[in-house]
Parts: sequence; structure tokens; C-alpha cells
Amino acid sequence: MARVAPEREAGACMMTALVTLAADGELRVSSLAVADRTETQHASVLRLVRDNLDDFEAFGRVGFEIAPFETPGGVQRREVAHLNEQQATLLMTFMRNSPIVKVFKVELVKQFYAMKTALNQPAIPQTYAEALEAAAAEVRKREALEAQARMDAPKVEAYDAFMDADGTYSVGTVAKMLGLSQNKLFDLLRNHGVLIAKGAMRNTPYQQYMHHFTVKARDYEHSNGERSTSYTTRVQSSGIDFIRRKLGIREAVAS
Repeated sequence: MARVAPEREAGACMMTALVTLAADGELRVSSLAVADRTETQHASVLRLVRDNLDDFEAFGRVGFEIAPFETPGGVQRREVAHLNEQQATLLMTFMRNSPIVKVFKVELVKQFYAMKTALNQPAIPQTYAEALEAAAAEVRKREALEAQARMDAPKVEAYDAFMDADGTYSVGTVAKMLGLSQNKLFDLLRNHGVLIAKGAMRNTPYQQYMHHFTVKARDYEHSNGERSTSYTTRVQSSGIDFIRRKLGIREAVAS
């Protein structure tokens, strides 16, 4: 007989929503949803994440929260992990491949795909008034983008001199574009789970954000003869807007 999570026995977790859109615009699945859909104790799912945290955080920082829930004895609190698509997929590889887990894996893939497809498709107007408003909104959006491009043109030209031959910018240059210091930008990107916070790959991007950056490796020799490798993160052109949106910065500022 399949094990049932205590939260379901208490009636507090009946068919938890699976894939959800987080405030930062990323798709997430919670450890509660995994426990609910696989009929596993939530504590066991959470322990899998905690025991293998370094592996999970190779795909971005895992978000944890202390969330309240109702029980017959009153409101209690528990830790919940929120995983992105790659982290959720990794979790599935760590779980025993029982029939219910196999069904859940298929559903997880379907829901991530469906959510990404829905987010990339504009809503279809249902009435003539909605169609007019959609057209007007598109005009306003285009005019705003054109106005922003005119405002940014002198800044872009000014910073083009700092562009590397491969079309990338240093983090320091991007920080100046955004009105920040280099150390502050590094700190914000680590706190937002874009850059790795510790270890040999510190201040390099997680794999899911790599397409916005370039990482250059450099071998060097210590005075004692030992050899090491250092890594320098540079920002692709697409990364400038990505960082701006990720940090909630409205526009670049003049130097």
C-alpha cells in the first residue's frame, strides 16, 4: 500500500498545485506538490533536497520558505523547498521509480511544457473591444520601445568602446550602465540566484542562465609551483536586459 503524506491525512494538502509561476517570473514546483503527487512523506522529499543541495544548486539556488499550514491541533509551520525545472527533474532521478512516481514524472514534464507554452502565447481577444485594446496596447508598447531605444542610443555608443572582441561586456561595465558598483552587482546577482555564491566557480552563472554570459578560464601558477584556474564572467548583450529585468531596474543610467 502506498505511503500517504501526513499532510494529506490531516486534510491540509489535497492535490497541491503542481507547476506555478513565481514572483521572479520563473516556473517552480514545491516539495509539497512532489510529496502530494507521489504519495510520499514531505519530510522525505525535503531530506532528499537537503542531503543533495550542492547537486541541486548546480542548476540555480534552491528557494526555501517557512510556510504555515492547518492541522486539527491548529496552525503549524514547516519548511518548503521550491525547485525550478532542472532541479525538479534531478529530484525525480533521486526518487525510487515506483508506478506512481513514473506517472508523476510524465505529468511534471507535461505541465512544465504547457506552462512555458502558455506564457509564450499572447491571449486571443474575445470581443471587438478587446481586439481594439490589444492593438492599441501593441502600438503603445512599440512606441515605448522606440523611445527607450532613442534614449539608450548615446549610452550604448558610449559603452561600445568597452565591448570585447567577442561582443561581451565586463561585469564592471554593466554595473556602470545600471548605476551600480561592480561589487554591488555581483552581490545582487548572487542573492538573486543568478551567480554561484561560493566555491571555485564563485561569481560564474548557473547553467540555466549561461546563455546570457560568457565564462573565460585562465590557468596560472602560484609561487610554490602549484597551478590553478581562475574564472572571469563576462556579460552577453542579451544579459544586460536580462540583468535589468531580473533586478527590477527600469533602465540603464548615463555614466
